[in-house]
Amino acid sequence: MATRRHRRVVRKKKQTGGRVADIESRALGLVGDLYDAALDAQRWPQVMDQVAAAVSANGAMLRRAHLAGGGVNYICTRDYDECWVKAYREHFYKLDPYQRHYDLLPPGGIRRGESVVEQREHERSEWYNDFAKPQDKMYLVGSTLARDCNGTIQTGFQRGRRSGPFRDEDIKLLERILPHVARAVQMHLRLAEAMHYETLVCAALDRLRVGVVLTDSAARPFFVNRAAEALQGRCGLKLGPAALELGKPVDTGRLQGMIAAAALTTIGDGLDGDGEARFGAEPDALNVWVAPLARERLAPELAAPAACAAVFISERGGGNVPWQRVAASYHLTPAETRLARGLVEGLSIKDLAERHALSVHTVRSQLRAVFEKTGVRRQAELVALINNGLLAAVRFD
Repeated sequence: MATRRHRRVVRKKKQTGGRVADIESRALGLVGDLYDAALDAQRWPQVMDQVAAAVSANGAMLRRAHLAGGGVNYICTRDYDECWVKAYREHFYKLDPYQRHYDLLPPGGIRRGESVVEQREHERSEWYNDFAKPQDKMYLVGSTLARDCNGTIQTGFQRGRRSGPFRDEDIKLLERILPHVARAVQMHLRLAEAMHYETLVCAALDRLRVGVVLTDSAARPFFVNRAAEALQGRCGLKLGPAALELGKPVDTGRLQGMIAAAALTTIGDGLDGDGEARFGAEPDALNVWVAPLARERLAPELAAPAACAAVFISERGGGNVPWQRVAASYHLTPAETRLARGLVEGLSIKDLAERHALSVHTVRSQLRAVFEKTGVRRQAELVALINNGLLAAVRFD
């Protein structure tokens, strides 16, 4: 009798050990794919399909739930028609009897639906009858993966009535997988945030009317804004990809030397950082200012080299000035706008009088009106205001 009992115990241990080994093997098979999805958001649907299949689920979701009734943003849903996702976000989210329970779960906690909401209450709810039942989502298991000041990251899996509740083996498998899901999602969100930040920074630089080129110490550009692209060809300017160059080798050497000096300053080589120069002759002359770009002041997510510099490029004169906006901002008449433009281009009062067949007295009267409207008192102040002011610096297109 004792021998028979011992054999049953041994057989049961082997079966249990086999199930544990199977769970470990299946979990390990999914972990690599989860971290691949963290780096490539397009892989989340495939990975969630694999996890759902591993626990025989007919639906899965991965989402971020915001605090204070702020709704949800879905990272991924599987086997949910888009119309149902939209309906949940707009209406059923507020009726979901499980949401408040899962919001309170500690990160990493996994619960079957029937353990937080009684089955009778579940089947009587509007959420079930109008949302879950038409999709045959009878049983569910969910988890709060992470929580921060903005809300929670949640995942859930569903089964139909005929499939029955989730088994203990399914829960154990999810317990092995979900910590990796949590880390992969946090990596995914962090990378998405970094990409969004980089997009905003680049968009802001693209708004500037002055050319901006960010380079490494060898003058290889890793960002070029629209204004800089528009200046290509002037003074022989080339923007790479090998390196920034100008038409004359001597100018190229000088420019690249300025960039190297500025970039290497950022890693402690003790060189003089800022540099300013004018290259070429009119009408293609360029003003260039090179400044160190401290790597530690950049967002760590930006794909910038350790030693880098910012190169600001502008053309002489008023070519960058949005004259229509200047006129609208200062309420200048067409004649006053022509006068201001002529002064910015370097013309004198006498030159402007001759160009427009006006008396010097008339031009001086227009100038006094421009001074009054812009708040300056001297021609040099007017030119500086227009050339260096915000309207000249920022693009509005």
